Amino acid sequence: MYPDHDSTSLPEYRAPRPRASRARAEVDARVGGMSCLHALAEMLRQLYAARQNKLAEALLDRCSRETLEQLLGESSAFLGGRVRYAVDDRLKHRKAGQEQTTLPTIRAITSVLNAWLHDGRRLAIRAVLRELCDDELRELAALPELNDEVASMTGDFS
Repeated sequence: MYPDHDSTSLPEYRAPRPRASRARAEVDARVGGMSCLHALAEMLRQLYAARQNKLAEALLDRCSRETLEQLLGESSAFLGGRVRYAVDDRLKHRKAGQEQTTLPTIRAITSVLNAWLHDGRRLAIRAVLRELCDDELRELAALPELNDEVASMTGDFS
């Protein structure tokens, strides 16, 4: 800095936030925040679009019945026909003892994020991270099983 310039008068630089998705804008208008359900829905859409059906079914099996029922309560325009059908089908064929092995939604999506990073699907990871609120992003980044590179991506959205 030059001695005649006052560094305190300079504006603070902040990177622009990524553009919010349409789903996020709709929910922000309705409930003032996001939930893991929208990230889960986005992840399922991405999985089925990439024809990763086995990974999508494993993800659905890791989620609790309550979470999947809440997901079905969302509008069909948000979920899409394929995801709605898959969630409904998984709920119909769910075994009674399977509920004991379920995980919280934020933990369930972690393994898919790590797999996508290994496959080089960073745009899909970013699409899912964009759906999470600040608290959920911090919680996700703090999970020990999350890959460090994915954890560093969470900072772009908080």
